[in-house]
Amino acid sequence: MSRQTENFNRYKNRKKLILAGERKMPTVILRKIFRPLLRIGLGVQRKINGLSVEMLNEVKFPENRPVIFALTHIGKWDFEIVNEQIKEQFFVIAADFIHMYGTMSGFFMNMNGVIYVDEEDREDRANTKKLMVKLLQSGRNVMIFPEGTWNFFENEIIRDIAYGTAEAAVCAGAVIIPIAVEQYDKHFVICPGEVIDPVGQQKDKHELTIILRDELASLKWKIWERKGVCQRNKMSVEYWDQFIRARCLEWRGYAMREQIVNTYIPKEKWEYWQVQKDLKTEKIPLWYQILLEEEAV
Repeated sequence: MSRQTENFNRYKNRKKLILAGERKMPTVILRKIFRPLLRIGLGVQRKINGLSVEMLNEVKFPENRPVIFALTHIGKWDFEIVNEQIKEQFFVIAADFIHMYGTMSGFFMNMNGVIYVDEEDREDRANTKKLMVKLLQSGRNVMIFPEGTWNFFENEIIRDIAYGTAEAAVCAGAVIIPIAVEQYDKHFVICPGEVIDPVGQQKDKHELTIILRDELASLKWKIWERKGVCQRNKMSVEYWDQFIRARCLEWRGYAMREQIVNTYIPKEKWEYWQVQKDLKTEKIPLWYQILLEEEAV
């Protein structure tokens, strides 16, 4: 067992102790004090890396309600870019413990507020959801990427999303602020949406998840309309491969398999792909061919 794995196991155990009431909840006082300095640092980092940002709307932050910021996910930099634009302190749900622990980026993530999740550990996924609800019920804010991983699909505006975001909002009485992010080389466009209030909607987690996914897709479409449409015959055949390669190079050492593991796949899609696999067709995405082969071992 590697040292990083041992550290991650200890971290997951501390999470259990918090839920059992044997350890204190993560504090926010110092993090709120540190927040303005963190945002300045993120702005400096963005400029050093030659990145620019454009906000299409302001983030409308409701008073006296905990908030779940629900973001689309396109690559390494979108978290830092959106983080810089939000004044309020929040805890981000992330699946990058192995890459972040012991690094300078990990230090700043911790100062921001982070809850790491092990996507391959069912118990830890459940504990993370419980801790997320506990944070919200105590008045803290949370940021989550409902898609679970980077969206590299050509034909899905928003990937399938699990019920976790909606369920946490319903259980904690929190509101959801959907935020779409798009990247054009080194230019980022951010489009926050209207507040989704499960209390006002009177919806369960299933209906609320559909509303959230539709809203995120609509916000993405607004960005595309604003930036204009590129004609397909003016794009190179290698465009999409080059786009994926560029995103992966932004975070060296981040394995493509991790993107697959972090993806939520509905039962119906699994069954469809299994049928296609049995028929030996070419309708299964390459990423999921890899995962299906692992499942069969």
